[in-house]
This record gives sequence, structure tokens and C-alpha cells, in this order.
Amino acid sequence: MVVMKLINETDKYVEYALYNGNDEFIEKIRFYKDSKFLIIEGKKKMASHYETASYRLLLECVEDNVYPKEMSKGWG
Repeated sequence: MVVMKLINETDKYVEYALYNGNDEFIEKIRFYKDSKFLIIEGKKKMASHYETASYRLLLECVEDNVYPKEMSKGWG
């Protein structure tokens, strides 16, 4: 499971901190709303299921234009 906690929201992007199911910090991501481009702090590409699950959640957020303070996605 990935838990995403909102750090910052602007007109152009949102930033979230990612945590695993045990509430351990994984990394910080920035998602650009218009281009749907994801920047992962310290990485060049998605490399884990946490990142891909987060990206899918953010695509849903763009459709609804709602960026919750906290959201999660399980694996089941």
C-alpha cells in the first residue's frame, strides 16, 4: 500500500510525500497538472510499485481536479 500526503499545491503542480503501509517515508514526488509529468526526488524514472500506484492516483485527481491532503491505494 502507498499513502500519499500533500506537501504543496500550486496552479502548475502538486507535491506529495509517499509512505508505505507502515507509515515509513519513501520519497517526495512532484506532479505537473497540465503535462501529467511526474518528477521523483533524486530519480530519473519510476522504479517501484509505490511510484506507479501514485501516478495512477494522480491521474484520477487531474480528471476530478481534486488533490486531497491524504490518499492511499492498496495492492488488492
